[in-house]
Amino acid sequence: MKRVGQAVFLFVATLVVLWAIFVRAPGPATVCEHIVDVTMREAQAASMNPQSEAALMTGLQERCVKHKLDKMQLRGRVKYAEYAKCVMAATTLSDVESC
Repeated sequence: MKRVGQAVFLFVATLVVLWAIFVRAPGPATVCEHIVDVTMREAQAASMNPQSEAALMTGLQERCVKHKLDKMQLRGRVKYAEYAKCVMAATTLSDVESC
């Protein structure tokens, strides 16, 4: 009986480690916040006026979260996790688009 308990514990521990490595990812709101930050940095570098920046930010944030939730449902959590990790490592919009 003791061996069975140890085997179950080892199995559960392995699942937790694999989940942490492959499936754990930032949520859609966090990913979108990063995308908006990158977009705003590039917009400021392009000298956009403040009203255009504000309109860009609100519209992008709303559409982005819905898009990421759809992406998670359509592609699955593992693929979304890979995508989210790639986006969070990106520093430019071209890097984000390559994800």
